[in-house]
Amino acid sequence: MRRRALGAVLAGRERRHYPWMRTEYLYGLLPIPAQNALVARHGRRIRRERFGPEFDRLSAFLEDSERWSREELRAYQESRLREIVRHAWEAVPYYRDLFGRLRLRPEDVSTVEDLRKLPPLTRADVAANADRFLSSAFDRRSLRSGSTSGTSGSPMTAYWDRGMCLMNNACYQRARRWAGAPFGVRYATITGRSLVPIRQRRPPFWRHNPAWNQVMFSSLHLSEANLVHYVRALREHGVEALEAYPSSVYILARFLEARDDHLPLRSIITTGEPLFPEERRVIEERFDTRVFDAYGQAERVVFTSECDRHEGHHLFEEYGITEFLDDEGEPAAPGVPARITGTTLHNMAMPLLRYTFGDVGALSPRACSCGRALPLLEGLTTRDEDILVTPDGRLIPPIMVSWAPRLIPGVTDWQLVQERAEELTATFVVDHPLSETDREWLLTYFAGRLGTEMRVTIEQVDEIPRSARGKRRRVISNAPLPWREPEDSTRGEGATHA
Repeated sequence: MRRRALGAVLAGRERRHYPWMRTEYLYGLLPIPAQNALVARHGRRIRRERFGPEFDRLSAFLEDSERWSREELRAYQESRLREIVRHAWEAVPYYRDLFGRLRLRPEDVSTVEDLRKLPPLTRADVAANADRFLSSAFDRRSLRSGSTSGTSGSPMTAYWDRGMCLMNNACYQRARRWAGAPFGVRYATITGRSLVPIRQRRPPFWRHNPAWNQVMFSSLHLSEANLVHYVRALREHGVEALEAYPSSVYILARFLEARDDHLPLRSIITTGEPLFPEERRVIEERFDTRVFDAYGQAERVVFTSECDRHEGHHLFEEYGITEFLDDEGEPAAPGVPARITGTTLHNMAMPLLRYTFGDVGALSPRACSCGRALPLLEGLTTRDEDILVTPDGRLIPPIMVSWAPRLIPGVTDWQLVQERAEELTATFVVDHPLSETDREWLLTYFAGRLGTEMRVTIEQVDEIPRSARGKRRRVISNAPLPWREPEDSTRGEGATHA
């Protein structure tokens, strides 16, 4: 797409536009000092929302509860469950109807075992009844929201009230505390925000968030030529800890490896994608530290993190109730891989009960040697995707293009395939014929992430084939990377998050 057309679409001159894309475009027109000022302003606002007396209370609670007994944790879960179920029955249309059909009252679902009286809930169920899952006790304008990536089908929007935001932040800060990088420690992120315009060719490829003592790096400028600036900036800004997508920090670690260099850090927290064993090995070796992997979803039903023993992901049982269900919907035995199913204990705005979202894992039969009663999740399998390569040599984490299905209503399946750096084929299964406007929006999105030099072909098909094991890889790239993958690399079908 020509740059002129791209600007016209993002400026909102077409009949339909997405505000976040237009905001991103207008932000990109500002000089770098103005961008830093906006990032700092946003950081101050988010800090006010996510911290304060209630956050302090939750953090103190989590520091205490992680040493509770199994019985104490269960009693807390069931107390919260009764409150959530009562609220869902009173204020959420979907659950009021469901309880009516099942002839249940709120008091009938008051224990973890009672949850089995409710059918498992799928992402398709929520997407098809989106408004009916929202609580009438909240004004939607007061809520925060986030989109699922669509890796298990159509993406959907999840909503959270302030209490959920505070609890989510308290759990995130617990993960940072476990990693030895509590709030206030100078840290950097390489995650999903498009803070640096794609057309920017020279450093700085980062912006500053002083309210969080944070340096925010772009995930869209990870070329071999640019990575030297990333390494220099991490050193010059005194970064002690790093939070990143596994693929992003792996790219940086391989760059260090190629130069026989090390960049010692206090800790690294990975999230947002599967962490493969080979990635962990190279990252830990090059940054002279341990990786702490964390896991959660936009739907806010399950939160996990590794502790300093690295024996698995601790399930944050104060956050939600996690079940492991087999194909018949029955509880799976410990150690047996099954569908992860979560029930929120805090999100009153959009309470999801027994929600399955496509990921697989097992409840570990072992207890962690750290002594915490929080159980362990093992064998976590989410999605298996490749790093994309752009014509100008940038390496793009797969999660950075995973919002494409959100642009077009009715997308039920999708896949991106790259055979060469110059070409990408984007295939979609949609419940209506793609219009020229639909295609233009998709091309606009990809140009904003991958640059205008990449030739993107949009295809509509009736079905996208699965592998022999029934799996779907959303992002496949056969374009050569600037390093040779080891022959025994575990990046491939069946690799796990932990």
